[in-house]
Amino acid sequence: MKKFARLIFILFGLLLLLAVATPLAGAYILRRYMSREFLVLQTEKNINARVELKDVTLTLFTWPPSLRLSGIKIAPRDEFAGQPIEGRPALVDAPVNIDMAYAELVPEGLLKRQFLPRIIRFIGVDVRESINPRDGSSLEKLFAKPLEPLVATASDVPRAIPVEPAAPVTPPPAPPAPQVYREVTPPAVAQAPPPAAVIPEVEPAPAGSQAERLSLKEISIEQGRFHITNETSDARFDGEVSDFNLSITDIDIDPYDIANHNHLNVTMSSKIVLDGLAQIGGRMQEVRFADMKLHGEGDVNPVNPVTMQWSPTAILKLAIERDSVIGGHMTIGDAAGQELDKLLKYGVDLRNIRIGGPLMRELAVNLLVQDQSIKFLEDAHLALPEYEVRVKRESWINFAADTQGLLTRLYCGEALKAQIVNGVAARGLGSTVSRMVVDALSDDNGQLSFDLSVMGSLSHPQVKPDIQLRLESLLGGDIEDKAKGLIDTFKGLKGLFKK
Repeated sequence: MKKFARLIFILFGLLLLLAVATPLAGAYILRRYMSREFLVLQTEKNINARVELKDVTLTLFTWPPSLRLSGIKIAPRDEFAGQPIEGRPALVDAPVNIDMAYAELVPEGLLKRQFLPRIIRFIGVDVRESINPRDGSSLEKLFAKPLEPLVATASDVPRAIPVEPAAPVTPPPAPPAPQVYREVTPPAVAQAPPPAAVIPEVEPAPAGSQAERLSLKEISIEQGRFHITNETSDARFDGEVSDFNLSITDIDIDPYDIANHNHLNVTMSSKIVLDGLAQIGGRMQEVRFADMKLHGEGDVNPVNPVTMQWSPTAILKLAIERDSVIGGHMTIGDAAGQELDKLLKYGVDLRNIRIGGPLMRELAVNLLVQDQSIKFLEDAHLALPEYEVRVKRESWINFAADTQGLLTRLYCGEALKAQIVNGVAARGLGSTVSRMVVDALSDDNGQLSFDLSVMGSLSHPQVKPDIQLRLESLLGGDIEDKAKGLIDTFKGLKGLFKK
């Protein structure tokens, strides 16, 4: 999750960097600086990458004024970074591609010689990221500061760009000296709950800067696709997020008063496919962890008030659509191993029950998302073909550390319940006593249920059912010798016999 959030904020920062890479003053000067070459070179001075930009169109004399950047490509830095763009070969197979970035500008800001975006949209976003122990994240390297500053060249001189319509503009008087703004690193979020720490003192906001912070109303990504490959040995996976649409609204971020202004709202929809390696039958195999469609919304605190870094913490309410597939690639027997052998003496065989599968109805989850981990804030109910699972609140998954702590309760369907009854009966207890045993393990609705704890690695989960302890408390450790006395034992159990 955090990966996707970081990509979103990287893209947002990229457009702002391309748009305001140098102090701007008024429409006339704005036109002079918004050229392909100038924006590319200024961006390459600020990130460790090579940039390609197909077209720039600045519209100042229609309503609303806007800036459009088309054909954006970002690739690892090479020998052509910082050189005149005319002599460069085209980028091939760039890991970041954006068909168009669009910014709607505040007209009043232009009159005041300020560049103030009101709405920012990214259309046709295609991003690939790889993660491995040796090099870390490819995107983090791409958007880091350059290792060596570029030497200024004659190509740094801005050139004019097409303006629609090309109406004559009378140059304004020489602009005043540009205001200097405090450089604030993009936001990150405090741990949940936020640590009780004193927020660092920040100097008062420069005069006139409040308008810039309050002008941005909406950021959106349309038709996005993100592909993440994790090549670490313990948690190898390939994740693809497609049909990604995101809208960020209610933006209220003030780095000079982050305690009171650190919030935004998100709505999103997407398709997610996650493939990877899991140990099944004693060997590692390629499996599909998830294939699902989801939509939802949430509230985000994007800035850590202690570090003043981008580190979003979000409370998301998501709905995973019916027929989505979550898990299902392994059985309880694959995950639990010898834990299930203890149940066989009672005739309870859970080895072939699949963990997960296609959803029989929509799944609603309420999550805290932070630092590449999720925590369930409310119980979540998964309806699967053979049973239902309740994931209890406070359960968690840490994708970065490849660990999990899921406390679940499994509610058996009629077919699975009958299988367990028959298994217990086969141990010589008879169908009547077997039915009593199963009823004693059932809830008020007659649904057989038991707890399952899922711990350890995501690819090597450790599943432990509590049904063995409950059977031992009812039947003891040697059920054959005690079968004759079970009727008297169960007479004291309320509601098991009809009068």
